[in-house]
Amino acid sequence: MRPIQKTISFAAADPNSVVTAETPVDGVDLTIAGAFASGGVATFPEPTKVDFTSADDISDVTFTITGTDAQGLTIFEDVTGVNNDTVQTVQLFKTVTSIAVATVTTYTTETVEVGNPDTPSFGTGAWWPLDIYTPNQVTTISCNELSGAVTYSVQYTNEDPFDTSITQLAVAHPAAAGAFTGATTSQTHSTTTLMRAVRIVTSGTGSLRTTVVQQSTA
Repeated sequence: MRPIQKTISFAAADPNSVVTAETPVDGVDLTIAGAFASGGVATFPEPTKVDFTSADDISDVTFTITGTDAQGLTIFEDVTGVNNDTVQTVQLFKTVTSIAVATVTTYTTETVEVGNPDTPSFGTGAWWPLDIYTPNQVTTISCNELSGAVTYSVQYTNEDPFDTSITQLAVAHPAAAGAFTGATTSQTHSTTTLMRAVRIVTSGTGSLRTTVVQQSTA
């Protein structure tokens, strides 16, 4: 199997990277035109939770945010507006394609901003399938901190990474003393544990390059 290599990059927090200050209107989608937007779609460097922030009382608003997840599958979530506060989605969005608005009150000067979190949220990357038929396999994973301050964990599953009908059981990498759990430094670890797929869970700002190599000792 050829090595897998991916660089994960996190941008700094930006409360209006998706939608700049806009007054919600019943039945009218918010305009996606923030710093991460292009052609009406906001694309984050990595999947992240999404913040809705208002200095006003817009608690009568329901926003329906639609986008895609780490696997490119369509996801959506209803978010209730706040009163001089910030509310965050539960799901992690790689892209935001629309934000529908339903209101009870007619607003005139009240506004909302939509962006990526002030406190970076954990980004759960897509599963990277491995070759389970490699005989007497050894899997070596290297994580190289390139910039900023990234905290990361390596996880694996032996469930089908292509099955979108389930949430795969994620298990911590078996590196000694949990070295690949909540790590903040560059590391390389090898294991003979059979892993059907691996993924990286990250938080913080900066970038992290991960390389996965499988080889046979037969």
